[in-house]
Amino acid sequence: MKKILALLVLSMSFSGFASYGPSGCGLGSIIFTDSSDVLWKQVLSATSNGLSGNQTFGMTSGTSNCEMSGSLAKKVFIEANKVSLSNDIARGEGQTLVSLAKLYGCANNVEFNQNLQQSYEVIFPSTNVSAGHIDNSVQKIAQTHCI
Repeated sequence: MKKILALLVLSMSFSGFASYGPSGCGLGSIIFTDSSDVLWKQVLSATSNGLSGNQTFGMTSGTSNCEMSGSLAKKVFIEANKVSLSNDIARGEGQTLVSLAKLYGCANNVEFNQNLQQSYEVIFPSTNVSAGHIDNSVQKIAQTHCI
């Protein structure tokens, strides 16, 4: 019983990523849709989220009603894909850059990719560069080179 209560509390602590009431996003928000007004549905939703352990994956991938937007989504994407992003920017092409262009609202991927490639040393000045620095650098390029 203590484990279930701990999982319930833990799963409720992740609720800031979506507007699905106290239980937050995850499998429970899919099974118990429109449950923000009924307490027992919120408890079942939070319990499902905690027992399935899928909220973290949902938050990272933007699935299971855990959509993120804005700067947070960009930083999470950058942090999760830092190595692939570095490789793709160095080459000036790749699937990671396609996704990055979508996050920054760039329709012209070719121009965006070329400008990122030319600015590689600014974006990645060291191997332990922060996601925030990468985000700021890419944002500056996107403001001037995105359609």
